[in-house]
Amino acid sequence: MKRKNNLYNNICNMDNIIKAFKEVCKNTKNKRRVENLKEYKNIYISRIYDILINKNYKVGPYHKFTIYEPKKREIVSQNMQDKIINHLVARYILYPALLPCLLDVNVASRENKGTSEGLRLEKSFKRKCSINYKNYYILKCDISKFFASIDHDRLKEKLKRRIKDEDALKITFDIIDSNEKGLYIGSMTNQILAIFYLNDMDHFIKENLKIKYFIRYQDDFLLFHESKEYLKYCLIELTKFLDKENLKLNSKTRIYKNTNNFLFLGRNFQGRYARYRGVKRKLKSKMHQYVNNQISLNSLVSSYICYKGLCNKDFLINSSSIHQNKKK
Repeated sequence: MKRKNNLYNNICNMDNIIKAFKEVCKNTKNKRRVENLKEYKNIYISRIYDILINKNYKVGPYHKFTIYEPKKREIVSQNMQDKIINHLVARYILYPALLPCLLDVNVASRENKGTSEGLRLEKSFKRKCSINYKNYYILKCDISKFFASIDHDRLKEKLKRRIKDEDALKITFDIIDSNEKGLYIGSMTNQILAIFYLNDMDHFIKENLKIKYFIRYQDDFLLFHESKEYLKYCLIELTKFLDKENLKLNSKTRIYKNTNNFLFLGRNFQGRYARYRGVKRKLKSKMHQYVNNQISLNSLVSSYICYKGLCNKDFLINSSSIHQNKKK
């Protein structure tokens, strides 16, 4: 496939800058920042245009914060100007260059894809395997600390095989290098770069390992086959392949029989949201986070209100006494 050229001019287009401006305004939850952005709209747009046309963009600092649901993760956000430029690079450089080479079974963070498409494919593949094989096995793989483990140099080499435009590569590389290690979660460019990073693995699974039924959502993926022994071989080959990408599979990786229950995209074998943590366990975790000043009292109370009909009175009384002790 030919490398894409003449991409950088797309982000210098005033109409595209205005579209990115509107998209950032729509998707930003902090309404105060949005109102400030709209008030000085012309200043922001003209400044961004000047920065891009003169090719002197420097990535601003990231604001880092931690979330604890569904698990502990470090997320980043940027100032409004950087967000707009980030959207421009993703929409008008990375999307045209990278999306055409991605397989349809790669369902993360793309239009008409997402978790719903991943679950639809899983259901479809299970039905086809039941007809074709009756008994079959599923290799479920999960990569350890995927975003944080992405190798900058390898990612840049992959991008050079897809993008010819030197200016487009430079601004993309500057964004990559602004991440201290791996790629931060929360950036639009990082999202598409992470999807693309494992594209070679997708082709390896389909073309070298000849796996007909395969789904991937970021670093979480399933391989379906009638032979357990062949899936064991696939696991060995995938481990070798990922070693070259400086990635490792985590302890959740294992082979399941088609009758076993397992989780994929937060859903169980029947396609329902998993309750394996349980309400009491979730609320105990919330209380632990509150005691250690990781979340606010408001967040704790909100969780209690949501789950109050599902937890027993003794647990609520015990949690209330913990809160009183913390105040003392």
